[in-house]
Amino acid sequence: MPPLIVCTETVVSDAVRLSSACAVIALTATTFFAPGVSAQGFERLNSDALHCLQTGDRGICQRALNKAEVLQRLASNRQAYPCQTLLLGVQADLILQQLGDGRGDRAISDLQEARRGCPGL
Repeated sequence: MPPLIVCTETVVSDAVRLSSACAVIALTATTFFAPGVSAQGFERLNSDALHCLQTGDRGICQRALNKAEVLQRLASNRQAYPCQTLLLGVQADLILQQLGDGRGDRAISDLQEARRGCPGL
């Protein structure tokens, strides 16, 4: 049974909130406590990341960024450093897209490369 996760939102400034940290904690806990979630996790990242990179929807981009962070940490824990590096690149692409300076087809290519370079994640 997965752990109960209780989060509160803390306002750091008018524009910055720590709710994404809670999302990362929740996704990490889900990854470690639910069987088979890793494979689903990359599929969910892929779906949200593609939507983010194609539309620039800030909410979807943040959700994809949170999922990429969880997978990147999982790759690090497994000492899958090439995969971790690819996921860090995807995170950079997602951040650039949020900032309105996305890399278009190159970012989508990076996402596809991460998918190939992270089997079983």
